[in-house]
Order: sequence, then structure tokens, then C-alpha cells
Amino acid sequence: MLQGILYETIAVDAAGATVRLLPESPVYQGHFPGYPITPGVCLVEIALELIAEMADQVGHDDSVQLVGAKNIKFTSPIIPAEGTELRFNLGGEGSERTVEILSGDTLCAKMSLTVA
Repeated sequence: MLQGILYETIAVDAAGATVRLLPESPVYQGHFPGYPITPGVCLVEIALELIAEMADQVGHDDSVQLVGAKNIKFTSPIIPAEGTELRFNLGGEGSERTVEILSGDTLCAKMSLTVA
């Protein structure tokens, strides 16, 4: 779980969630020293955690596990400056989910995830 280590959730709504990155996270010490960027695998994990959080809010107790991922595109690096906020727009239903990650108006990543 990366919540509290790499990010904190600011708001969750029906369309997704807004998170704030924690630039002092140990993740950034190794990725990359002197020019930290948020690892793509961490963005996928944050999306899964947010999908689970949203499911929990509507009364689903099941854990969310990644079954498959396709069409993952990282379009802009996410640099963890103090106060960096990301918007995760989460779409789809059931096991097929779409994710768009934005920093302000900049699309940073998009992906299609299959979850169980």
C-alpha cells in the first residue's frame, strides 16, 4: 500500500480521486537521485488502491487485484514537487477500468486495467 508513503488522498468522488504526492517519500530517493520522477508502476498501484477505496465506499468489501493491463501510456513525467496534486479519473464498470491521470490540465498517463 502506497497511501501514506507516496501519496495522501485529498478527495474522492463518483468520477475518481485527487491525491497529493509526498515528495519526501523514500521511493524518490532511488528514482532518480537528483531528478526524482514518480515511477509508472507506482501510478498503476495508486490507481488500484483508489479503485478499491471507491468500491469500499459503496459497500463492496472485496480487495482489488490487477488481472491485466493494456494500452498504458505515460505522456508526461510526474515530478514530486511540494504540494503536487494529481487527479485520477476512473471510469468503467466491473472488471474493466479506465484511468486517466492529470496534473492540472496536463494528461500524464492513461491506462486500461482489468481487475478482480
